[in-house]
Parts: sequence; C-alpha cells; structure tokens
Amino acid sequence: MIENAKRNEPNQQSRTAPPLDITAFRQALGTFTTGVTIVTARGKDGSPVGVTANSFNSVSLDPPMVLWSLARKSQSLPVFEEASHWAVHILAHDQGELSARFARSTSGAEKFDGVICEDGHGAAPLLSGCTTRLECRTANIFDGGDHIILLGEVIKFEQCDTPPLVFQSGNYAIATSTAQTIQPPPGEDPRNVSETSSLGYLLASAYLHFYAKMREQASSMELNDIEHLIVNALGAREGRTYRELSTLAAYSGRSVGPESIDDLAARALIRIEDDTVEEADTGLNGDHTRIYLTQEGQKMVEQMLKESVLVEEEMMRQLGVPETIALRTLLSRFVRIHSPLIPYRWF
Repeated sequence: MIENAKRNEPNQQSRTAPPLDITAFRQALGTFTTGVTIVTARGKDGSPVGVTANSFNSVSLDPPMVLWSLARKSQSLPVFEEASHWAVHILAHDQGELSARFARSTSGAEKFDGVICEDGHGAAPLLSGCTTRLECRTANIFDGGDHIILLGEVIKFEQCDTPPLVFQSGNYAIATSTAQTIQPPPGEDPRNVSETSSLGYLLASAYLHFYAKMREQASSMELNDIEHLIVNALGAREGRTYRELSTLAAYSGRSVGPESIDDLAARALIRIEDDTVEEADTGLNGDHTRIYLTQEGQKMVEQMLKESVLVEEEMMRQLGVPETIALRTLLSRFVRIHSPLIPYRWF
C-alpha cells in the first residue's frame, strides 16, 4: 500500500514542470486514429439525447464491458448521469454527416429531427445504418477531470460488414488494410505491382485494365471503341455537340470522325437535331447541332451500366469493400483537382 501511494504521488519534476499547451496537446492526441461513435440515451421526461464521441474503448470481454467519456460542460450530462442504459453506435464510413450533426451543441430534439431510430434497452434510441450497435447498462461513472468516464456492461450487440468511419487529425477517413493478400504471378518483377511503383505507371496500368474490359463490352455490342465512347458519353448526358464529343475522345487519345456518328445514326442508336436558323452554322461542327440517344440507344446504355456494376462488384470482391471505397474517394479527389483543365465534363 505504501509503495502504491508513493508510486501514485506526483514527483518533484512534475510539480515544477510548465503547464502543457492545451491546443498542441489536443493536436498530439489527434494523431491517434480512432473510430467514431454516437452514444444515445433517453431522459426521464422521454426526450432523447445523443453525442458524438471518439473516446469509446473496450474494457473487458468477461463480463463484456466498454467505456467512453463525456465533457462536464455537455448539455446531455445530467441525462447520461441518471440513465440506466445507453447505446453506442459505431458509425459506418458514410455517416460523417450524422456524426457532425450529433457533435453540435444543440438540443436532443434538433439532433434527432428526421433521424430514423427505434427504442432499445432503457428506451435508449437506436440509430440505423451503423457498422455496430451496442446496448449497455450503466455499471459505474468515474471522475475524469473535465470529463466523466462512463463504464457500461454490454447486454446486446449487432454488427454488419459495412466499413467503419474513422477519425484522424481532425478529419474523417476510411480504414484500409495494408496486407498484400494478392501475390504477383510467378516470374513477375515486383516493381511492376508494388506500393513503390510509379503512381503514373499504376494509374496507366489500371486504366488499361479497365479499357480492356470496355473493349470486351464494346465488341459484344458490335461497337468499335469510339462508338462505345460516344454511346457512353450520351448515356451520361444527352444533347452533346460533335465538338464536345471530339474533345472528350481526345483526352483518351482517340478521335471522333463523322463516319462514327453516321454509323450510329444508321443503326438507329442516336438522332441528330439541328436548332440553327443560320445556314452557315449547320453541320456536325456547329455547336447548335445536338446529338441524342434513341430508345434503342438508351436500352444499350442500360445494358452497359448493368455490366459496369458487375465489374465493380468483382473489383470490390477482390480488393475488399473499404479498399474500393477508399480508391473511389481518392480518384474523385484527384479528378476534382484536375477537372478545371478539361473544358467538357462527362456529366
């Protein structure tokens, strides 16, 4: 007992050390990546409360126990201190907006406005769409400085395979695996398929892989590469001009000739409309000439979309759901950065 008392007693150095910079300390703690949770309960008056918390942690498996902390200045403090039960929701990757809503200093009624939920143990509100839900009985409450620490016994839980939302250095993120589960073919130079490979090479290789899939799709529909691109582009947005289609094709290293437009029109896949009144502006090169899909062309686009979904599902199966989501997120960010350089958009 005496040794424990001495060990817990602050030493002379800690008593004389200068106080920590709270802002810098917060930033240092932010480098620790955590999951994101929303903890909910219900007051004695029946009103729901909920807060976003990343202080959640597991404590014990037997008995099953978890803990989290709540700021003493929180409006929800009195309810959580008196609640017999509360529910922890480990948020899914697409619930960033929900997290932000429950992180605001607003009333419980405002936070739950329009949010679909059901009652759990102790009438604690249960949110939908989460990766995991834990229903807990309050086991104890401890002092934690400017926070209280709530310890709960888990009495029921539900989970799904949806990737969780994570929080790191003040931003939401997606957790992906760094494990190399797919090995290169025998004899393959590892530099061709490693994390150290050139980014340009990897992007080009990925494009060529999907381009090959597109060529298979085009061939099955009796379309050449450029005709396949035209139909795809019109499926994304109709009423394009010949000039716009030519510009989009140029970014993929191809060119649109009048013969491609004529062939698609002859097959009744597209129709050409000219709304000019000036004779000098007529013809495909004029910006007043618009190209649309026919009903048959729209059916072809629907088939293309179905096959594209199958390709994405196969990629998700091979890469993993979180990795596919992260890939889409990063590519979208890359395109947003560079899209101002492209005069015509796909959508």
